[in-house]
Amino acid sequence: MRMAIFGLARSGISALNFLAGKTEHECFAVNQGAPETWESYEKVTGIIPRENCFDENDAHEVFASADMIIKSPGIPYSHPALKQARQKRVEIVSEIEFAYRHSDIPVVAVTGTNGKTTTATMAADLLAKLGKKVFLGGNIGLPYSEILCAQEDFDWAVVEVSSFQLENIKTFRPAIAVLTNISPSHGERYDSHELYRDAKLKIFQNMDMQDLAILPEAFAHLNLPCEKEKIRPLENFDFSQSKVMAKHNQENLYCAYLCAQRILKDNSKVDKAVQKYIDEFQGVAYRLQFIKSKNGLKIYNDGKSTNMAATLAAIESFQDQELHLALGGKLRSEDMDFSKIKEKKIKKIYAFGEARDFIAKHFSSDFDLQTFSNLEELFEEVKANRPKGVFLFSPAFPSFDLYKNYEERARAFNQLVLNF
Repeated sequence: MRMAIFGLARSGISALNFLAGKTEHECFAVNQGAPETWESYEKVTGIIPRENCFDENDAHEVFASADMIIKSPGIPYSHPALKQARQKRVEIVSEIEFAYRHSDIPVVAVTGTNGKTTTATMAADLLAKLGKKVFLGGNIGLPYSEILCAQEDFDWAVVEVSSFQLENIKTFRPAIAVLTNISPSHGERYDSHELYRDAKLKIFQNMDMQDLAILPEAFAHLNLPCEKEKIRPLENFDFSQSKVMAKHNQENLYCAYLCAQRILKDNSKVDKAVQKYIDEFQGVAYRLQFIKSKNGLKIYNDGKSTNMAATLAAIESFQDQELHLALGGKLRSEDMDFSKIKEKKIKKIYAFGEARDFIAKHFSSDFDLQTFSNLEELFEEVKANRPKGVFLFSPAFPSFDLYKNYEERARAFNQLVLNF
């Protein structure tokens, strides 16, 4: 078979590695720009010949003659380079669909606008504490395809999946699927909130009555082909020793708790592991992550929050403290609803990046506010004025104005904090 990999970020490289190393398929790699300019050029040409590498503008015939195209989640199905392939009905799948077809390890899949990384991490951690060998990947850390080349024998795969990854699934069927929530996001990809919501809900489409869906109250009415459990805050445990178990994390942990109960079928053992986890959990990187305390200022990195709903949840955690909030990034849409932030107690807003003037227009009459071109300028102001209370970096906007992704931006923030 002729297999084309479109997009050579982590998931594309992972799928290519498996195909070239473990199968007899003929593989082609397609990416933006001349192959010699690819960041992954040396890695790719160490796997397949240079003549099998194509700029996306020159790949129409490659795609049209392929038996299957494995598409990076960042590339929409409507991409012009795929036009001939679509017309010829070439099968175009997401990397998670591809990996699922080649793996027999049962899956816990987690999606949602916010909380999916924390929930997936909690589920994987809890299952590992209970003696299961767990692969954690997908939209978090390792691509799901890495499981195909792993040396370990896993009991379960916990896979975080985005709407982009779910768009082109066909057979992907988790034994347990978690939907944390859905709020407006990714307006740059979807023409309506309904299209975004429908992409998320595809996570349930192949399940049956042997499987379990864990979902919010707002979606409990859905007619699904599987069992359902509604999300609520975890109760009847001691949270007095926890530093990061606000209400939203108690809901995330409840999802992980239900996963563990379903898999272990030993409530007493699960309860003991959950209490230990509550006492020890330090949070997930870039999700309300405590970084440093200095001169009366506690600094938190919530860099994973790239939409308003996530930032609102973060703000809610500090309403009893003097809050300094850093907002900004790439302006996604001028239709963003800021009304709920205006209801919050915020001492000062630091607006940065491309969205800074837009933020200032909405908030300058409600809050003390300053604008900055970048994070470096912002931190010079913080150093100079030495505010007290809590400094929360929770951008609410994508990172693509100044950084490749939210992780690069969050790392840059941490570095500035460590030099503070």
